[in-house]
Amino acid sequence: MSQDPYGELKGLTRHRTRLIWRTANLGEPLSEKDARLAQAMCEHPEHADLWGHLDELSDEQVERDGTNPVAHVNIHVAVESQIANGEPKETAQTVEALMRQGLSRHDAIHAVGTVLADEIYHILKDKRPFDEAGFVRKLKQLAKPGATRPRRRTKERFR
Repeated sequence: MSQDPYGELKGLTRHRTRLIWRTANLGEPLSEKDARLAQAMCEHPEHADLWGHLDELSDEQVERDGTNPVAHVNIHVAVESQIANGEPKETAQTVEALMRQGLSRHDAIHAVGTVLADEIYHILKDKRPFDEAGFVRKLKQLAKPGATRPRRRTKERFR
């Protein structure tokens, strides 16, 4: 059995991400979802050196400070897509509440993304479906004034 059961998916995701970056830089049209990914990559200039050749790099070369930038921007896009689609509606409500509490939109997206990443982790680890009710409950906790913000996952949990 393979050490990395998600290796093929990871490779395809990196390849797709690189192609979207290239297409955006050429000024070519993108789908709404792809445009969100290109925008998320632009909002993370600290990783700009990676985007153009992601599928040529090892995990160790991609990882930055215990974070996988490809997973990071894709979680960012997933949160933006939840907001755009209005499902669950609590995602947008939570981002708005966090912004009213003083977070930038970008940091509010990151806070919600941490909750989403945790849910994805449990979906994969426990082989279970998305728990929307649990996700919404965690978003409501996050939106409470003075709530402790979730911390970024360690590299052992997300690569």
